[in-house]
Amino acid sequence: MLEINGKEFIPDDDLIIQGDEFSACDIEQPAVIRNPFPYYDLMREKPIQYGVRGYPPGTVQGVDEPIPAWGIFRYDDVKQVYADHKTFSSQDRMQEASEAPSMMLVNHDQPEHTFLRTVARQAFSPKRVEQDVAPWLAEICHHMLEAEGSGNVDFMTNLAADLPARFIAKLLGTPADEYRKIRQFADAYMGTSTQTTEEKLATSIEFNDYFTYHVEERYKQIEAGTAEDNLMTGFIVAEGDDGKKLTPEEVKKFCITMVAGGAESSVFLLGNQVVSFLEMPELYQKMRENRSLIRPFLEENIRRTGPIQRLFRECLEDTMIGGQEIKQGEWVCVFNGSGNHDPRMFKNPSEFIMDRPNVGKNLTFGHGIHHCIAALVARNEAAAMMNGILDRYKAVEPGDGDVIFQDRNFINYGPSTVPVNFVPA
Repeated sequence: MLEINGKEFIPDDDLIIQGDEFSACDIEQPAVIRNPFPYYDLMREKPIQYGVRGYPPGTVQGVDEPIPAWGIFRYDDVKQVYADHKTFSSQDRMQEASEAPSMMLVNHDQPEHTFLRTVARQAFSPKRVEQDVAPWLAEICHHMLEAEGSGNVDFMTNLAADLPARFIAKLLGTPADEYRKIRQFADAYMGTSTQTTEEKLATSIEFNDYFTYHVEERYKQIEAGTAEDNLMTGFIVAEGDDGKKLTPEEVKKFCITMVAGGAESSVFLLGNQVVSFLEMPELYQKMRENRSLIRPFLEENIRRTGPIQRLFRECLEDTMIGGQEIKQGEWVCVFNGSGNHDPRMFKNPSEFIMDRPNVGKNLTFGHGIHHCIAALVARNEAAAMMNGILDRYKAVEPGDGDVIFQDRNFINYGPSTVPVNFVPA
């Protein structure tokens, strides 16, 4: 039994606590991944500890060797790491040594990061990622919910699992009927796939080859004047301030980055919204009557149960964080989800508080120059699905079985199974 902030907390039976008390070395266990928040409360009250051993995106357990890191759990400390990009590098040598392709922007430092972000901002024009796809997004949510129908369903199986992959395929302009490939690629890359080690490695190669082919085809279409103006096209034609453009390899890696983040984290973002529907049925009814509540509902959910839990950084020079010296070459692991539950920043952090005055200070999508450039895309996707559900169902009730949260990788927090009873309007 653990005592956390004066309260007794009984951990899951499969939790293995090394030694007399829970430490940073214990944080990557399945029981913690399923419900990390009590353990965050515990770790925030301890001095910063060394020993977090996790797997960044693209790396594979049993093949790649984790780099031990300092666990950073307090809001101010997490924010310090993100803000000080000169001291804490985003370059991921563990990912670079793996078979997986590196991610763009996410794993780049200055000055290259400035060029990449300039190009990405051009590609992510409001027309491409909002105006052009908004009617399609509303329509596809309508069709997916219509196909699923009412009664008892698992929200994660088709709805949450498929919408982000369909959306990414639409944004990038890859074949619409191959969206399940997109989902499979994202699962394997982000570590939540049930595939064997050999299957994950094979999927990683297929992932790379898939976008190598489609990027080559898009260059040909642009040259022939037949290319559609979507996000992949935007990556190709966008220019930096000096007229420099992305190479085909960089365009491919941008597409891979979109899939890795957009077709995985968004799945859990959607799932966490529906879990909140089950927790707060009275708020669901209020949103049916007043759709202006959707955005504040979404924002507080992003803070309270946002999917992205932790990222790694490498220290480039000796420095101090929260009274702990971090040496050059050492890794730190920043826990976004823990910062979002730090009572020093967010009063009563475990409670759902609509219109929380400082909700915009949450760390779910990062902070500083590495704040996720696709955060608005994820929000629009979630809002479209929520509106579709509110339009069609007068209630979302617990279904047959329990909500089960994924426990395969600590990158994202969210459910693998959400049984619901959709009550038709």
